Amino acid sequence: MTDINRKRLARDIARDMDRRKTRRRLAALGLLLAAAIAAVMFLRCGSGLGLGSDGKETGKRIGSAITADPRPTRCAIRLARKELTVDGKRATRAEAIEACKLTSGAEVLITGDARQGDWDDLRAALEAANIPYLTHEPRGVTPPGSAGGNAGPSPTEH
Repeated sequence: MTDINRKRLARDIARDMDRRKTRRRLAALGLLLAAAIAAVMFLRCGSGLGLGSDGKETGKRIGSAITADPRPTRCAIRLARKELTVDGKRATRAEAIEACKLTSGAEVLITGDARQGDWDDLRAALEAANIPYLTHEPRGVTPPGSAGGNAGPSPTEH
């Protein structure tokens, strides 16, 4: 081995040892940083991973709770030629009005064979009882005031 090769070999060994030393320092620094983060999480968030609470809360919080309306949304009235149904059960006009007073309004389906006079009487009773109603006409029936041909069941708020 020549002198130049020995110097090159010594330089390569020194460079390799320096790289190992740098890797060890970075690994030690990384472990130290991870331990510091874990200590902060433990001290700040308590035991565990810091996700959620320990389950020992009393349930008393300051703020407003969301309250749901206890009444059903609307009663469903179906007006046909021979019968009037409220939520799927046969009823008289007076029973329908009483049932819909307990809700936030009425949803009325007027079938194609319903008499206009029956609908006029039911509408007058709903308005007299101050019950808001939503009407649906069957397919193919054009609601009054619209300029369409085949209108689907179009809800109309009253």
